[in-house]
Amino acid sequence: MKGTSFSWIRKSMFAKFSLSFISVGLIPLFVLSYISLNTFGNYMEKYTLNNFEQMLLFAGKNVDDLFMKYNNISKLMYSYGIQGKYGQLGEAIADQISKEDPQIFYTVDDFLRTVLYTDSHIKSAIYVFPDREYQDLNKENNRIDFRYAYPSVQWIEQLANNRQDLTVIPTHPDDYYIGSNAMVLTLGRNLIDVVGSTGLDGRVVGSLLFDVSISAFEEIFHQLELNPRDSVYVINSQGAIIYSNKPELIGQTYAQVPSDDFIYRSKTIPKAGWTVIGEVHKDEMFSRINGIKNTIALVIMSCIISLIIVAVWFSQKLSKPIRTIIRHMARVESGRFDTQVEVRSNDEIGMLARGFNKMTDRLQNYIEEVYVAQIKQKQAELYALKSQIRPHYLYNTLEVIRMSAVGNDDDEVADMIMSLSHQLKYVLDYGEETVSLQEEKNNIEQYFRLMLLRYGEHRVALEMRLDGEVLGCSVPKLSLQPLVENAIYHGIMPKAGKGTVRIEAQVDADKNIIAIIVDDDGVGMEPELLEQFREKLRRPGVEQNGGGIGVKNVHDRIAALYGAGFGIEISSSRHIGTSVRMMIPYENARIKNPSQER
Repeated sequence: MKGTSFSWIRKSMFAKFSLSFISVGLIPLFVLSYISLNTFGNYMEKYTLNNFEQMLLFAGKNVDDLFMKYNNISKLMYSYGIQGKYGQLGEAIADQISKEDPQIFYTVDDFLRTVLYTDSHIKSAIYVFPDREYQDLNKENNRIDFRYAYPSVQWIEQLANNRQDLTVIPTHPDDYYIGSNAMVLTLGRNLIDVVGSTGLDGRVVGSLLFDVSISAFEEIFHQLELNPRDSVYVINSQGAIIYSNKPELIGQTYAQVPSDDFIYRSKTIPKAGWTVIGEVHKDEMFSRINGIKNTIALVIMSCIISLIIVAVWFSQKLSKPIRTIIRHMARVESGRFDTQVEVRSNDEIGMLARGFNKMTDRLQNYIEEVYVAQIKQKQAELYALKSQIRPHYLYNTLEVIRMSAVGNDDDEVADMIMSLSHQLKYVLDYGEETVSLQEEKNNIEQYFRLMLLRYGEHRVALEMRLDGEVLGCSVPKLSLQPLVENAIYHGIMPKAGKGTVRIEAQVDADKNIIAIIVDDDGVGMEPELLEQFREKLRRPGVEQNGGGIGVKNVHDRIAALYGAGFGIEISSSRHIGTSVRMMIPYENARIKNPSQER
């Protein structure tokens, strides 16, 4: 039962192709997509978390720099100089305590103004004298409510316990200013009389307090781009929250509540003794990544669905014409040879349909041809006999004419007919495309005998230096005769006096080249004509007019036999002569010795 249930798959090309297409394309795509999606998701989560840690680290460094900046601002008391008999602020205030100099008010006011406008986030600056009297300055021109016990006893105690360093009072509302309730961080430092004592062991002559707006922290942490459920905290060594992006938590004690929904990261600020803590909600941090993953998954699913649709459509498109051809083949098996398949495309299926149609046509024609096959065979045999008779008839006729010339004592005509007979036999011998150089040399000698009989030895001479193993080299048949003929008719005949045609061979075994050179000392060629002739050799195709058709034919035959790197090269100088080089591959040219050829 199991075998029959899947038999349709074995019998259906459509099913096989669809399953193969889906198996080869769908399964690797699904596996690769799953691996890539998980790898991409993990990488992006690590990248996002690492990016948040780097930003938190950068924010912690900025908070550290902010603390050091305000620490340096608080030290201005020791470097702030005044005009007159006092050199420094501490000396003036210490002397004023005993002498009550009325100018001290203006000096402190000028110093507070310097502190106030040193940084844009400083809201107010207050100088507290040892008797807890104070002098303040506020950017909004507010005044401290006289009903408020400023500074508080707790602040005084903190300043007393931290005699030499910067004191940080956790973030609180500045409700001691009339009409204000902004959250500020108060920083304070004692002013020690370093002039009237040695080092920092002198008496405290006052304290500087200045309020810093939490906008200083907001400016730093704004770049973190926190989500609604994310939190960031700056806490001091006692755990008090100095700053948070959630204002309602500022001033409270930080308590971490472990949760799997959040990722916790912290950075210690060594100089201030603070800690920057980041609480990031996982779902919100990775929401963009999840969105991208969902989008990619949707695209992958779309691709998978498209792949299935294309597989089914393509399989149907491929198998339907084949089933049509199978139906027509069944008709041919029944003897209906006139059936034809409709050709609807130019692809392989269309070629198959056209081939089927040609097959049926040829089958039908073959049946008709069977009855006349013997008659056509007889005609072919008769034609072959005639083809053999014609050259022999021509040779015999020429031999009769030659013998007639000999009988009439006309030896010159007899020699011309003999040379012509040898050349016709060489030309009409339908053998291979290439012959040995010895055979080509023999043909040139027969041809040149005709030229001597026509023009005489006083007009033309031939010199051939073709010795040794080069005579056994293979060359294209009838390749040298057009070059020699071209040298005689276009080089030597226009010249006054006798001319010589020289043929030699040069072998370059390293480059695997044999060059057969045909030189003449004729009239030569003008540079323009020489360039036209070279251009004709470079152009593809057969030349129908103009000179040099034979040379062009030889060049094209060599290029067709051995490749574009071989062929004819020509050089010429006016009144000096012309040199034609026929270059063929040496390895392909070496065939056998002339003695072996016989």
